[in-house]
Amino acid sequence: MSLEKHYKKLIKIFLRLEIFEVQEGKGQGEKQLLEEAVRVKKAFGGYQRRVLLDPAGKQSKSEDFARWLGQRLGAGEHIAFAIGSSHGFHGSIKTDMTEHISLSSMTFPHDLCRIIFLEQLYRALNILNSGLYHK
Repeated sequence: MSLEKHYKKLIKIFLRLEIFEVQEGKGQGEKQLLEEAVRVKKAFGGYQRRVLLDPAGKQSKSEDFARWLGQRLGAGEHIAFAIGSSHGFHGSIKTDMTEHISLSSMTFPHDLCRIIFLEQLYRALNILNSGLYHK
């Protein structure tokens, strides 16, 4: 079983999880990023809280992320997280997002970033539910 499938299975114990893959834009540079931005905005249309996973975003400890997540879920918010392509995000996406969160100031490949995020999401849900995984 892949790590992604593993964490998705564990997360689904706590909440409904959907992963949307947005097709990369065609062309080069700004044109490509703009095409991707249109697709991301459409996919995120129904979410109150839109979070960009961004190396320049706010960094926090796992416990702080869990507290943040718990407050949002407790308020009944639907949350969407965006992981950028290897080219990052168009400026309009950066301003359209509710928040920016950093997993690290380092740069990771998209697929590895997804695994790291899923693990942190599972860890946060475990913290919120007094699980032993976080220890």
